[in-house]
Amino acid sequence: MTKQTDQERFGCQHCWPAKAEAAWDARRGLNKQADLIDESHFHVMILACPRCSQRFVSIFTEMVDWADGDDPQYSTLLPLTQAEADELSQRGCAVTEDALNAMGVGRRSLRRDGPKGAKPLSYWGMGIFVGPHD
Repeated sequence: MTKQTDQERFGCQHCWPAKAEAAWDARRGLNKQADLIDESHFHVMILACPRCSQRFVSIFTEMVDWADGDDPQYSTLLPLTQAEADELSQRGCAVTEDALNAMGVGRRSLRRDGPKGAKPLSYWGMGIFVGPHD
């Protein structure tokens, strides 16, 4: 029996493709299951694939710099195990940044950085890092 990789265990070809840009595009097709934190510069929600039911935690952060309206934005999308999805749903708005940062250590996550004055970049990372936000 061959060992499965994280990429094989999570999602399907529609929601978790091999290329980071394709995965970012696929994110648009995910359905919102729950808003955990919904602030103007910090948004955490659970999303799910309509085809395979894989659930993800989506984290968006933004730092307002009050100049030019081109504020730095950061996003992370991490596929969840059933236990993680259940725990996040139970915690709801009481979920903390420390709890989020502790999730999925060593698991592939999708990152999207939109620095000020530069084109946004999608890439693969590991785990979660809640970016800076107001």
